[in-house]
Amino acid sequence: MSKAFVNKGVVLCGLVMASLVFAGCNAADPVANNPSGAEKVATFEGGEVTQGEVQEQLDLISEQQGGGEIEAGSPQYEQAVAQIMPQLVQTEIIGAYVEENDIEVTEQEVDEELDFAREQAAASAQEQGLDVPEGEAFDLLLEQSGLTEEDLRNDIRELILPGQKVQERVVEDAEPSDEEVQTYYEENEETQYTTPPQRCADHILFGPDQEEQAEETLQELEDGGDFAELATELSQDTGSAENGGELGCIGEGETVPNFEEALFDAEEGETVGPVETQFGFHIIRVNEVNEESAQPFEEVEGEIREQLTIQAESEQFSEWLAGQEEERNVEYREGYDPAAAQEQMMPEGVQPPPEGEAPEGGNGGGEGE
Repeated sequence: MSKAFVNKGVVLCGLVMASLVFAGCNAADPVANNPSGAEKVATFEGGEVTQGEVQEQLDLISEQQGGGEIEAGSPQYEQAVAQIMPQLVQTEIIGAYVEENDIEVTEQEVDEELDFAREQAAASAQEQGLDVPEGEAFDLLLEQSGLTEEDLRNDIRELILPGQKVQERVVEDAEPSDEEVQTYYEENEETQYTTPPQRCADHILFGPDQEEQAEETLQELEDGGDFAELATELSQDTGSAENGGELGCIGEGETVPNFEEALFDAEEGETVGPVETQFGFHIIRVNEVNEESAQPFEEVEGEIREQLTIQAESEQFSEWLAGQEEERNVEYREGYDPAAAQEQMMPEGVQPPPEGEAPEGGNGGGEGE
């Protein structure tokens, strides 16, 4: 089962609105000061969007931004509505299609997607260098998103899985050609598939007034002293001292200049120092030299093919949604048409983006992005 829509959906259900930036802009024509929650602000063949649904998203934005209520008629309100409406309309179109085609979601499927979200949260935490259990990473993500687990479960049941099932029905297989995969690799080899030079090293740090002790320790090492024992006993860097001075592998630009120069000038197995930095005096032992290396195409071909497939399916789904908006004749109440609002907010002389695209620096908010 494709996870293309699910990955986007998990983010959308709690995080997308947090990324909106309420920049100053010219106010659009104000809407009613106290609109009714049941009032229809967009209609189309098979469904509608109500003011209550808009307000729910506005409240979510306000909560995530840590600010007060976004007042109707204010520039912030108009900009937020312009961002919210495309998302809500597309969500309701998906819901209408689900109902019209008797698409069902089971609780087992919801449980599976929750498990998948937990795995993704743990993987994301690891990528950020956070050593936390899977459950704790998931709880942290929910907290940052302003969601409870029950909120996410409901979103999976009502939005994410229905959207995935609709996408699977309406999107054709989008397998990229061998040439497209090869071209992508060649265009991104240096930025995505090349590991920069690294040096794996240990160090012993002495204070700024301990140069003499550093020199004595270097001599002791040259006479056969044990580096790990001396680091544990003497190093002022308590974090690495606990591990015998181990620093791990360091790339260019990841440490202070003097330290980096000594580190990258040393040969594998060489001990150098004392090296002075703003932290004091260092004795450095280089354990391993890793030169720049690129992952062979064969190792990443499958990953690239999957990535391009997901991208193509997402683009197809966006096109399908845009077609549905036209076929279903979406009509907006005054003050809620996102295209009109974006045009009003554009600085004088700047043309609005083509329909379906976000303005530069903005967030399109569409499901299929």
